[in-house]
Amino acid sequence: MNVVVYTTTHRITGQVTPGAQGLFSYLNRPTESYVEIEDGEMNPLHQITKQAESVDQLWLVKGEIAAVIVESRTGLGPSIAARAGYTKPFPHWVHILVGGYELRGLIESGVRFDFAALMFEGDSNFVPMYNAKLTAILFPRVQADAPAMVFNRAMVHALNLMPREEIP
Repeated sequence: MNVVVYTTTHRITGQVTPGAQGLFSYLNRPTESYVEIEDGEMNPLHQITKQAESVDQLWLVKGEIAAVIVESRTGLGPSIAARAGYTKPFPHWVHILVGGYELRGLIESGVRFDFAALMFEGDSNFVPMYNAKLTAILFPRVQADAPAMVFNRAMVHALNLMPREEIP
């Protein structure tokens, strides 16, 4: 699967083999602390327009990953555990500061928005976001739009619900 990974210092593109459970489960697997990228390219954020360095294999520490972008929503795989009864996902449009990036997009939950639950409950370090826009705060040329991404909730500095007039 093609991915674009953003750390606090680099943009990395390449291939990840997450297995049958999908990227969301792969990144949140507690028994592994790294991600393996194959056939990748790396750019420092401050030199994003320069030729990327090619790498055959690269291992990234999960805790240093701010966000991972995929080409489609289905690329993340299942991201919410099944619950008893039928629960319709409730959308929340958010603006988040994550590890040197501003993220804007849609997160889903089965209930009203609960910051404490999003940030501190459960074992998942990576949270899915849809219809997302990423902008590097110090490097305005570094931008990305994505149908789906995951962000590292351990790197979140601040979060606010977007006003209605800013919702796409």
